[in-house]
Amino acid sequence: MSLARVGNVVSADAVGFGRAASDTTYPTLFIFGNANNVIGIFRSANAGKSWTRINDDRHQWGSIGTVVGDPRVFGRVYLGTNGRGIIYGDPASGNGLL
Repeated sequence: MSLARVGNVVSADAVGFGRAASDTTYPTLFIFGNANNVIGIFRSANAGKSWTRINDDRHQWGSIGTVVGDPRVFGRVYLGTNGRGIIYGDPASGNGLL
């Protein structure tokens, strides 16, 4: 096994996997971290080549300790917050945000 830097990810405090997009065979990646020099929650459906921020500045939810994608529903993500419960979200139509 070998490890390699994933495009435009500076750091990731939590990493998770979810159902693959219908046109791919690899899992969707989710991170809570710094991608594209922005801290947030991100999704990649192309093996980490590019990242889409799925939260915005108004939806930070404090410290995220766990990120996991749903194995049955593409794009659904579960966030374990430290003291604020579990949050889940589905992609909103059109904008990609939770």
